[in-house]
Amino acid sequence: MSIENEKTLEVYNKKAKTYLKTSIEHNKLNQEKAKHKRERLEKFIRTNIETLPKGAKVFEIGSADGINAKYIEKLGYEITASDVAEDFINSIKSKGLKAIKFNILKNEFNEKYSAIFCWRVFVHFTKSDVLKVLKKVYDILQKDGLFIFNAINRETREVDEKWVDFPNEYHMGAKRYYKYFSKEELNEIITNIGYKIHTFHKEGGKNNNKWLVYVLKKQ
Repeated sequence: MSIENEKTLEVYNKKAKTYLKTSIEHNKLNQEKAKHKRERLEKFIRTNIETLPKGAKVFEIGSADGINAKYIEKLGYEITASDVAEDFINSIKSKGLKAIKFNILKNEFNEKYSAIFCWRVFVHFTKSDVLKVLKKVYDILQKDGLFIFNAINRETREVDEKWVDFPNEYHMGAKRYYKYFSKEELNEIITNIGYKIHTFHKEGGKNNNKWLVYVLKKQ
């Protein structure tokens, strides 16, 4: 794993409680907007996950508060949530979910899954990290399995990467590594590994292009 990701995970290990608290504070600033974003994300998850048979095994990388994992469980799927920080794991388990401590760049999967869900995690991966993650996920997906993830669009940023501690409600008291990818850069990696791009769209931000959102299928 990269030094950038390792140092960022150190921040989350120390500041997970702060992250959980600031996320709640952020949503309170504009509750109507937060509700709309939640509804849109749940519709996206439902549209894609429900193409799989009920009861299929799904794994989430970087579950944080466990809200997405809980929603996937409600849809009728066997979800395993994961994260690196104990406070995240405790938050997930408090929702009655199965949760494990798991670092996608260091730990190995012990079974195959029908889908892997990874939301707002690629932001902390270098290009070499992304290549490793995409390969590892491809190997453990069942045939026609799905990998659902998003990444911040390089077109919306002035630099390729940056260390950030936000001054607003997302302030954590320590800088985290952020990496931005172009669609062309990710598409090349994705197709070279062997995935089929099942669906793709952009969303978020002022021009609705902040996030590159992928649903990949193992052929």
